[in-house]
Amino acid sequence: MPLHWTAGLHHDGSALYVSNPLPTQDEVVTLRLRAPLGAPIRAVFLRTAPDGEEFLEALRPDREEGVCAWWVGELKMTMPSLPYRFKIMSDEGAYWLTAMGVSRADAPDWFDFKLLADFSAPRWLEDAIFYQVFPDRFHNGDPGNDVPAGLSWGRHGFKTQQRDWGEDPLPWASAGSLDYYGGDLAGVMQKLDYLQDLGVNSLFLNPIFTAYSNHRYDIADYHHVDPYLGGDQALIDLRRALDDRQMRLILDVTPNHCGFRNVWFLEAQANRAAPTADFFTFTHHPDEYETWLGHKSLVKLNYRSYRLREAMYRASDSVLRRWLHEPYRIDGWRLDVANMTARQGMTQLAHEVWRELRQVVKHDNPDAYLFGENFFDGTPHLQGDELDATMNYQGFTIPLWRWLRGLETASSDRWIDHTPLPAEALAEQWTRFRAAVPWAVARQQFIQLGSHDTPRILTIAGGDKALLKLASTLLLTFPGVPCIYYGDEIGMEGTDDPDNRRCMRWDEATWDTDLRNHYKGLIELRRNAPALRRGGFQMIHAEGGLLAYLRQSPEQRLLVVGWRGPEWLPPTLLPVRHAGIADGARLVDLLKGRAFTVKDGRILLEGVGRSGMLVLEG
Repeated sequence: MPLHWTAGLHHDGSALYVSNPLPTQDEVVTLRLRAPLGAPIRAVFLRTAPDGEEFLEALRPDREEGVCAWWVGELKMTMPSLPYRFKIMSDEGAYWLTAMGVSRADAPDWFDFKLLADFSAPRWLEDAIFYQVFPDRFHNGDPGNDVPAGLSWGRHGFKTQQRDWGEDPLPWASAGSLDYYGGDLAGVMQKLDYLQDLGVNSLFLNPIFTAYSNHRYDIADYHHVDPYLGGDQALIDLRRALDDRQMRLILDVTPNHCGFRNVWFLEAQANRAAPTADFFTFTHHPDEYETWLGHKSLVKLNYRSYRLREAMYRASDSVLRRWLHEPYRIDGWRLDVANMTARQGMTQLAHEVWRELRQVVKHDNPDAYLFGENFFDGTPHLQGDELDATMNYQGFTIPLWRWLRGLETASSDRWIDHTPLPAEALAEQWTRFRAAVPWAVARQQFIQLGSHDTPRILTIAGGDKALLKLASTLLLTFPGVPCIYYGDEIGMEGTDDPDNRRCMRWDEATWDTDLRNHYKGLIELRRNAPALRRGGFQMIHAEGGLLAYLRQSPEQRLLVVGWRGPEWLPPTLLPVRHAGIADGARLVDLLKGRAFTVKDGRILLEGVGRSGMLVLEG
């Protein structure tokens, strides 16, 4: 059945449709709308709401090219965040075009396209490809700073253990997160050549500050690097080594809680009148206090305290500011448990705290990247005045898992849906979470196939490396800032924490070199493709196990096709005219070199294998 002409209506926040995607206050930008040639359109209006009052202004028809007709208009940046949508008057009646798509029905402004004035977007992110390292498990560069065995650090009688590299991590019930393998910052520095050869150019480290667990989310001293990772000097050395390679560095911090051995907390326990006493919420001093999800070793921080805010981010020597400066010069922060930070029952200060935090960090470094952990809906904090991004689990990762194999994260099997998502639902969820934020934010969302908090992607894929190749192709071609979890590229597996934190395998005989070469090729493609680095996004097709989307910039047009099926894709006619692609266009697969020609508005997909993928350039 032919697609309705409205499928060819498209606009997004990229440079092909907005003359300046990052405008300044009072700047006049030109907006463009793409429509199918010959569509029964009588007029197009741009609808805005300056200071809350509706205003419509007619767009004018512009040039025609191929199968497309373009409409253009101007928009002046009169507000910090300026929402807009299009009203298309046709022979069939009026249609609205918002970031959610086309509808005859009106919709809340929340899903309008949005432009941000004077948004401090880190420009380097469009070229960034991250690699996440869990420090204790990556490489032991200096055995002289290994954690000694037998230290009594835990709350439940556990003592530190030294483990041989490559042994399976011990579950919490056996080790209390006190099994150590000796990975350190010297080890990271020694493996930078490996990372550079892979093609990544940005590094994200799980916590490195002084702590009393192998994961170090129980920070004891925010102002010093853990001596068992090499101390402050090791971070200085790593920074210099990264500079030599023009690589970026993001550190992980816990603004929601600290460890029960934290210097602030020990001072507060010892003295009710201590300067740090109101950093915490004691229900019965000194041993009953608010925690993160009931874990007594992780003490909840109380942002009602203005002194805490000074210590964490306001003061010039505060935690989040001091590491931005010489000699460390980190490039931003991953903010742990961002969804819960500054939220405590009837006290809900998250918006206030994130706005303050952003202002001071961006004052020191406008190019600093601030992204928060959030497994749920972080879009209210992604409107341009708080976080730069979240770890986009719901807007990318989790629906992708569910499409691949029907797996998701949940605390109880009673409400896990094991039925694989159809591509229609995958596309809908991707659209919902992208439409809820300005395009300038959507393009810098942090995206991964898995992390230290999730099963590894190869395990999610049931050990099927063809599925993993498909997933990694989508990761490296989707809008956002991609990140590879260490070892995924060589075929490492792992279930839930701590099994997902196995030691990196450095014996090349154990690597899947074909998989690693696949990652290298995708990374090289990403780094050299303007459409992937800064292009727009249009979902072209989503049905069952087949999906296709367009990434387009002024310089380049790419059509990404993914097939989930366990068998070869039957010969399928894929419509592409609504993507603005004319008959006779020749599309070449950048992965395998095959060519496809558009005929009658479609391309014939043949020879696409199980879990197959195409990246077609036209």
